[in-house]
Amino acid sequence: MSWEAASRPVARPLAVLLSLMLAAGSLLLGQSTPAFAATALNADGSSWAGPAIDQWRQDVAPQGIQINFNPIGSAAGRNQWSIGQDDFTASDVPFRSKSDTGLGQAGQAGGGGKPENPRYGFSYVPITAGGTTFMYNLVVAGKQVRDLRLSPQTIVDIFTNRITNWNDPKITADYGRALPSLPITPVVRSDGSGATAQFTRWMSHTHGAQWEEYCKAVNGISCGEYTEFFPPSGRMTAQNGSDVVAGYIKAPSGLGTIGYDEYAFAKRSNWPVVKVLNPAGYYALPTASNVAVALTAARIRGVDDATAPDDPDYLQQNLDGVYTMNDPRSYPLSSYSYVIVPRAGAALPPPPRFNDDKGSALSRFLAYVLCEGQGEADGLGYSPIPRNLVRGGLLQTRHIPGNASPVDPDSLSNCNNPTFNQAGELTVLKNAPQPSPCDKQGAPLDCTVQNGQPVKSGSGSGGSAPGSGSGGSGAGGAVTGGSGTSGSAGSSGGGRKPGATGTGSGTSGGAGGTAGSGGAAGGSSGAGGTGPGDTGQPADGGDAGGAAGGGDPVAEEVVDPQTGQVVARGRGGTGTGEVPANVVAVDGRPEDWTLSVLTAIELLAVVTVPPLLGRRLLRRRDGAGGRS
Repeated sequence: MSWEAASRPVARPLAVLLSLMLAAGSLLLGQSTPAFAATALNADGSSWAGPAIDQWRQDVAPQGIQINFNPIGSAAGRNQWSIGQDDFTASDVPFRSKSDTGLGQAGQAGGGGKPENPRYGFSYVPITAGGTTFMYNLVVAGKQVRDLRLSPQTIVDIFTNRITNWNDPKITADYGRALPSLPITPVVRSDGSGATAQFTRWMSHTHGAQWEEYCKAVNGISCGEYTEFFPPSGRMTAQNGSDVVAGYIKAPSGLGTIGYDEYAFAKRSNWPVVKVLNPAGYYALPTASNVAVALTAARIRGVDDATAPDDPDYLQQNLDGVYTMNDPRSYPLSSYSYVIVPRAGAALPPPPRFNDDKGSALSRFLAYVLCEGQGEADGLGYSPIPRNLVRGGLLQTRHIPGNASPVDPDSLSNCNNPTFNQAGELTVLKNAPQPSPCDKQGAPLDCTVQNGQPVKSGSGSGGSAPGSGSGGSGAGGAVTGGSGTSGSAGSSGGGRKPGATGTGSGTSGGAGGTAGSGGAAGGSSGAGGTGPGDTGQPADGGDAGGAAGGGDPVAEEVVDPQTGQVVARGRGGTGTGEVPANVVAVDGRPEDWTLSVLTAIELLAVVTVPPLLGRRLLRRRDGAGGRS
């Protein structure tokens, strides 16, 4: 049998296999063939929502939805809508139905802050959620402060000039330690800002009399329920834009500053923000889960109450329940931003540029954003929008001309949102991690958790303060070893850090053993103790106890001072057993692995099959030539 004859049974199946692989790859990889005709949507608006919209527009592009979004700011976006230039717009705040008096009389005389005139029918749809946070720049003894915690009253006092120095007794009481004498420089926004609107709305609802007094003192007039224009005074400095505020605070010259901003700007640069005391008595950060928990108490006017469609507040957010939520995980300054979309059947007509094809694309985009797209929120610096807001938003998609949303807002049965399951259960309330006991009001700043209770770092089973534990004196240094509560006594124990003055008591191991930030390990040799120094923080050697003393280490929680979450447990003799904190899961796409394998097989076939087919054809040609 010739090579050609032998290769024919091989080459033909390979060719068929290649064709099948290419077809299967096109089907499985593909969303490359859209189920709908390609449609382009033009939009402008919120710079805060910009990164999320950019990600989501890429996600829906394979469906034939092309979104051209320009993050020029909420106010500019609302203006583009008003003159009919947008198919939708993104805004952190609603249309202004009356003058914004935060500008003061001079600003209003110059034409700013006037009521807006949306000439086309619209709905508000929730799109991105997050927390208004407080970035700050403090350095003590050459180290950046990253665990500042403040009560709402202290924050309001700072931004109304009642507290002007970081060593103020109110700050000391909140933080748990005196800070240096350093003037406070509050950083506010100079431009119209959604962050300013959310911050001032919170102050007007929780500390109304004090905020009203401040506004009238600066502007001579009330600021109303909220203002987009913060009235600066005293040492305050006003900066234009969220990114500029963040950069001003982070600069070396920003020492002593504190300013409000969206959490995404701090998270992306790993910059610390204030833990804010919530109504449940816990200092909370604006983590994705804490914001999502808080927003389960948000309400939409006209959906969750009897607000009439002709009311200027129709479909706007009501955050009163968020500000007062008594869940220990809630972040009190949580809010969400909108997309403003065309509404059929309203008193005003839809924008003339809009049609049913665009409505089909926009409604499908919003269905993706509110459901599956929220699974990407945490990684993008936002919080996932919970079920109540998802339903309210999807109800508005029904009124978009040409609506083709695949999600039923009444059942939400096919809405893959990370805050609830197919049965409608709010899983975020079940799965969001509880705060550490060390974040409870009154807990010591230098804190560890023992037996579920916050205790001062270095204290042991006897409850002694850091540096006061009992135990045999240790060889090799001036540190006294702490006493363990279990295990056999070691032959010697004690600190090995000459010159240190602190001592500690452990919770396990032999005499002189530790399982936390106490003294040296028991057993044949000790390995260090605590050295409080100027700050009272343990110097080192706190995790060496337990095993060396012959006893089993008692699991102790280690708490990240910035996130407030448990980052390790079981820090005993071996120092192993670290467990990451539990956070709200953001699932990846299940098809990713399958697609990767299929792609690899397809590429392999493309590389190997053509040469075999080419050789076969050449041999056939040569054979034919030899017989002529």
